[in-house]
Amino acid sequence: MDRRAIRTGAGELAEAKRALGQWRQSRERGRQIPEPLWRMAVKAAVHHGVQATARHLGLNSTRLKQWVQRLGSAWAEEDQAHFVELPWAGMAAVAECLVEAEDEAGRKLRIHLKGPATSQAVSLSRMLWRGEG
Repeated sequence: MDRRAIRTGAGELAEAKRALGQWRQSRERGRQIPEPLWRMAVKAAVHHGVQATARHLGLNSTRLKQWVQRLGSAWAEEDQAHFVELPWAGMAAVAECLVEAEDEAGRKLRIHLKGPATSQAVSLSRMLWRGEG
C-alpha cells in the first residue's frame, strides 16, 4: 500500500474517532449511532480492517462488520486501482514503403520511406522519374 493511501486511511480513522467522540458527549442515553457516523467508520474499516477499526473507535465489531458488508463493497471498489491500457507510440506499426523503378537504359530508382510520408511515395517517384522538379 502506498503512503498516500495510508495517510488517507489514517485521516479517515481520526476523523471518525473525533466525530464519534463528539456524538457520544452530546447524545441522549439509549440513542443509536446515526448512519453518517457508521458510514465514516465503514470507510475507515475498508482501509484498516473491521477489528482494528472497531477497537480504535470503541464500536461493536459485529455491528461494524454488518455495516461494512452493507456499504463497504462500494467504497472498496472505488478505492481499487483500475487497469487502463494505453497504447505506446513505440509499439505502433510504422508505415513503410519501398518504390523501385528501372528504365530501358538500365537506370534504377529506389526509394525507401518510413513514417507518414509513405502516402506521398508514388507521386514523388513519378516526379523524380519524369525529371520534374
